[in-house]
Amino acid sequence: MINNMEEPVILYNKIPQLVQVPDEEDFSTKTIFDFAKLRNKKVYTHHTIIGTQAATAANYAVFWIAPFACVLNEFRVVFQTAGTDAGAVTLDLEKLTGTQVLDAGVSMLASTINLKGAINTVNTATITTTGANRSLARGDRIALDDSGTLTSCANVSVTAEFIIS
Repeated sequence: MINNMEEPVILYNKIPQLVQVPDEEDFSTKTIFDFAKLRNKKVYTHHTIIGTQAATAANYAVFWIAPFACVLNEFRVVFQTAGTDAGAVTLDLEKLTGTQVLDAGVSMLASTINLKGAINTVNTATITTTGANRSLARGDRIALDDSGTLTSCANVSVTAEFIIS
């Protein structure tokens, strides 16, 4: 028994233990999770900018808030229609902390993804070797950061793989 409550319950074998603990202020109960059991597990998040919405820079924004401390392990991008502007058209993954606005964070990649490359081909980005830039604390956000003129870009999909730390 834990604090005169029932034994912890394991949910779905891979989910952290659910424990009821009394709240000393109002004598009710709170639910807490033991995230330590998830350490070194992989989690994935994905995002797609559908159709021609990918040709509008304002559609590249925050798409995930870290619910726990984790480290970026892999980032993949695929697009259905490449950019056609004469200049460079690229995509970056940006880490935002606190109240940082878009474009004020740090890159989580060693180099950007070329959105003028081969269509329908999964591109695996090179992750930065700077540990602080690839690590997220609980509440940090990740955003897509575009550069160049996105003319013709369409159906941009990304997947980020994190390891819980």
